Amino acid sequence: MGKTLLVFYSRSGYTASLAGEMASMTGWDTEEIKDVRPRAGNWGAVRCVLDVLLRRRPEIRRTNKDPSAYDLVVLAAPVWMERLAAPMRSYLLEHKGKFRSVAYACTYGGRGAESAGATVAELSGRPLKALLAVTSFELEQADYRRRLDEFLKTVQAP
Repeated sequence: MGKTLLVFYSRSGYTASLAGEMASMTGWDTEEIKDVRPRAGNWGAVRCVLDVLLRRRPEIRRTNKDPSAYDLVVLAAPVWMERLAAPMRSYLLEHKGKFRSVAYACTYGGRGAESAGATVAELSGRPLKALLAVTSFELEQADYRRRLDEFLKTVQAP
């Protein structure tokens, strides 16, 4: 595959850890999505729940890299309440029609990876080239590396 961009959003640090590992293994360009309004503390957690349940489009900071300049965009974001994290939803809607090919990697508590992946495919207008779902427990135990290797092989294949 040609030029790849890794775009990630992380509130707790789990997804940032996974994205950092992918970037160091591949050398892909990276871009972090950041909230305009921080999500720290209890109120931040409440906003996460409300944003996904109400399908809100929270404001995110402007990103620098244009996804249309890449052959593949690998999106990494957590699953909240069995749905795609709202800031990634905002990113996808902001860049609708700019994706040539997409893959999705998520961190989650144990349910919702497939539905979040379906949302990524719908909002990007592209079928997923690959899906990697890693629970927070698996990240803590480093019990996902074989699946990560398979994911990377799939997305890097022509």
